[in-house]
Order: sequence, then C-alpha cells, then structure tokens
Amino acid sequence: MEGFLNIYKPEGITSADVVRVIKRELRVKKIGYIGTLDPMATGVLPVGMGRATKLFPFLEKDKKEYDAIMTLGSSTDTQDRTGKVLKTADPSSITEDQVKEVIESFAGEIEQVPPMFSAKKVRGERLYDLARQGIEIERQPVKVTVRDIKFISKDSEKVRFTVKVSPGTYVRTLCHDMGEKLGVYAHLSDLTRTASGSFGVKSSLPLEEVRSDNLEKVENSLLSFTEALANMSLAIVIPHAVDRIRNGMPLGVSDIVRFEHVPGNEHVRIVDKNENLVSIGVMGGVPMAGFPFSSIQPKKVLG
Repeated sequence: MEGFLNIYKPEGITSADVVRVIKRELRVKKIGYIGTLDPMATGVLPVGMGRATKLFPFLEKDKKEYDAIMTLGSSTDTQDRTGKVLKTADPSSITEDQVKEVIESFAGEIEQVPPMFSAKKVRGERLYDLARQGIEIERQPVKVTVRDIKFISKDSEKVRFTVKVSPGTYVRTLCHDMGEKLGVYAHLSDLTRTASGSFGVKSSLPLEEVRSDNLEKVENSLLSFTEALANMSLAIVIPHAVDRIRNGMPLGVSDIVRFEHVPGNEHVRIVDKNENLVSIGVMGGVPMAGFPFSSIQPKKVLG
C-alpha cells in the first residue's frame, strides 16, 4: 500500500501514535505524518506511506486551517487546557466587540515566542524536554503569518474563532497572546485542524476505520501522489519527455500536452499521460506561448 491517507486524528493520542496504529493495522514499513497535532487536538493529519514520504518537503510548508476555542480568564504553562494554571483574572467585563477587535488585530505577519511545551529545538534540545525538567530558557521570537482569522462567537468566557496560518504557527500561543492583549489572560481549550494544504476535514478518514478487516475502505480512501499535491500546478507531458525528466533535464512548453495553473506556488506536478506523478518541478524563465514560464526544471524525480 502506497500513497497518502487523510486521517482524522482523535483527541487523546499523539501524532506518532496515529502512525503506530496505521503501521500495525496495514503492515506498512515506511510511513510518516505531516504537521504535528498535540494530543488534545483533533482533525486533519496527512499520513504518507512508501515513496509518499519522499514528497513531505513539498507538503510541510502548506498553510494550515483551524477551528479553535479560547477560554478567557486564565493562562497555563502549556498555553492550553492541559497545563497548570499560572495566572487568573475576571473576564466578565470583556465584551464581544473587544474580543473581535483583538482577534482581528493578529492578522498578517506577526512574531511569536515559541512555547516551552513544544517540539521546537533550541541548541539541539527539544523545548518540551527542558520544560518537563522545570527548566525555562529564553526563546527568540519567530515571524509567522496569520493569513486569515475570524471571530465566530463568544459564550461567557469561551471564544470561538477560525484561523489560517503559515507552518510553525502555534494557535495556543495566539490564544495566550490575545489574552495578554485583552488583559484577562487566556488559553486554548479546543482545537480542530480543518485543513492542511489540499487535505480537508470533509474527506478525512477517521483513525478508528483504519483496520486490517476494513482494507477495502482504506484503499478507496488512499490518495495518489498527484491528488495529494493538488495545491500545485499540473503539467501533463508527452511520453518522450518522461525519460528526459528522469535524467534531470528541463521541460520546454512544447513538451506539455496540458497545463493547469495554480497561482501562488512555483512548484509543478509533472505527470505522464495516465496522470502518474513523474516529478515535481519548478517553473522558470519568462512567460511564453500562454504559459507563465518558458521551462520547468525537475526538482524531485520519482524512481
């Protein structure tokens, strides 16, 4: 079995636990996931098997989308509901308009200080390993992009919002920082990833359905390399060009039978006439003959 599964991760297990379950049930040797979800979080977790793992570098930088619930009135050491409460304040005076204004103020490029309870490495050590020893070290702010953030509702101290972010953005840190700005503290109390690149929650497969006695449904849910990279432009090439690509030679526009452009991504899925992925390339040169490039240089060739 080779390709991608769009798994819906349940609450209470790690992303690595998800991989262990799939590996055991499907007897897959080479397997991995894209974009860690904390144990308390649910939602989309793309999992690649076999040669699919070679494509991870082209998917890890995809934007992520979340549905989050923030609790006003307390901050925790983990910045979510699983942590120890550090500070409290009465949030009853905070209005819906105030919350909405603060949430919207976080749109755009911002700086975040990575939380101590995170997998980020500083000087070769995972921050969460240090945090579990009671050690806190200085962390440098990191620039991240909040592409879109929307207030949904406020029910007492519970605030729901949706957000689209660049890779490396911590939604729990967003909640912590918004609480600081409101002056009443806050932490993340619920998080669902609704999309990771082209992987969406509506087409996800619940982890409990990945079983050795349910192989037909699992196989029907399997995404091909071409489908998983739907966030890239598509170039279907003539048969003669396939061998040249595999030898690392660039493509010209005359080698392309059909081209579908996805703006905002320089990478291109290069596929044969059967739409099997041959390579991932990068567009270059000047636009010509109705194409936004004059050549495509193979970047990753599949054997």
